[in-house]
Order: sequence, then structure tokens, then C-alpha cells
Amino acid sequence: MTASLVEHLLKGRLGREAVSPLTESSPDLTIERAYALQRELEQAMTRRGERVVGFKVGFTTAALQERHGLTEPVLGFLLGSGVFAGGDAVPIARFVALGVEVEVAFLIKSDLAGPGVTPAAARLAVEGAMPSFELIDFRLSGTPRGVDVIADGVYTNAVVLGRPVTPLAGLDLALEGVVFEQDGLMVATQTAAEVMGDPLVSLAWAANCLGRQGRGLRRGDVVLTGSISKVLRPGAGQAVRASFTRLGSVSCRFV
Repeated sequence: MTASLVEHLLKGRLGREAVSPLTESSPDLTIERAYALQRELEQAMTRRGERVVGFKVGFTTAALQERHGLTEPVLGFLLGSGVFAGGDAVPIARFVALGVEVEVAFLIKSDLAGPGVTPAAARLAVEGAMPSFELIDFRLSGTPRGVDVIADGVYTNAVVLGRPVTPLAGLDLALEGVVFEQDGLMVATQTAAEVMGDPLVSLAWAANCLGRQGRGLRRGDVVLTGSISKVLRPGAGQAVRASFTRLGSVSCRFV
């Protein structure tokens, strides 16, 4: 049964096609089982030559959690084949249904794992912060529940990392502003406080979530902390940019 569920999820990733939520056939899927399936999906991808380069936090708002039947954020893994640099052209063909989220990303400089990780401890474990886009992929058809999204890997597909990596000394990330543009037109302005009050709170949550799974963050990992603004749905030929107050900017175009 487990193997068939993982194969179903792989079909969405490898076949670039929408697949039905697992709860349509497994309505009693629990959060714990969903994370176990995600881990098996991750292992299936690494057996195919992929490399895990970090993690992402999703559903960082109470509204999204409630909509999906959850009471806390969710965690997914990031793969090396999906990492792009700022300014890159990203093939639209790698997505079933693309969504773009602007996020604060952290580069980990020392291992970090729960339980009991605080935002202050998380701050000490990072090299610095980067402006980033998460390029999510809505691979699930119908109306997926939170457990479906967890098992799928939380819609992960690709990330775009801006530079430089900015040290956190003297920075209050909760006050970090961002202007989000599509094709040169401003579509949103927000602050990073949209992410759990401070992206470092999200990072600490990720370390504690991994700790519950017997895992942790390692030196060199990248962690995306959650969407600051609304999801954009650009198509081929369009471009997006996010300009932060002190973290610099990140951009990409879709081809």
C-alpha cells in the first residue's frame, strides 16, 4: 500500500501531471503518516540521483492552516536540481501549475535540531539571510487536505536564491519590507512579519519539526521560511522581482 501511494506522488513529480489527493483513496491519512510518506518520497527521489539541499516551511498563517485542517505550519524538502540563481530563466515546462511566492531564505552555518530551539538560537545558527522565490507546483487536483499537501512535499519544485547572503547582525527581520513586481508592475508590498511575526520564528519551528522526526538542519542547508505575500501565477515570457529593504533583490523570468 505504501509503495503504491509513493508511486502515485512520484507520478505527479516525474510525469509533470496533476494527481488526485491521497485522501481520496486513504481518507484516514494522519499527519504522522503523511510525513512518513513524504520521507519515503524524498528517499525515492534521492535514489534517482537527487540531493536534498534544505527545507521549506509552508502554511505559516492561521487562515491557511485552518483551511487545510491543520493547527501548525508544514515542512517539505528542497532538491538541488530545483535551485536557480537570481536572474535565471526558469523553464515553465517543469511545472504542472506554477505559483511564485516571495520569501526570506536562510543559509545554515551550524547544525540545528529540536526540541527546544528558540528564534534566538536559530539566529546564531545561520550564516545570513537571502531574498528568494519559492516556485511551487500545484500537482494535486481537486481539494487537497493538509495531510495531502504534507505527503506531496508541500508543493515544492524550485527556488530562486538572490545574493548576497546578508549577516543578521543589526537586522530586525520582522521589519524587513519587500516590494513584489511582475513584468515591472508593483503587485504587493509587505513586511517579513507576515511570516509568523518574524522569519526566525519559522526557522526555529522547522528545526523543532525536524527534531520530532529524528532529523535536523545541517551546515550548508537552505531554509525557506514561508510566503510573505500573495501567490503570483506568471506564464511563459513573464518576469518577477522582489526588492527587500536591506536584503537586496531577487528576480527571474519564465521561458
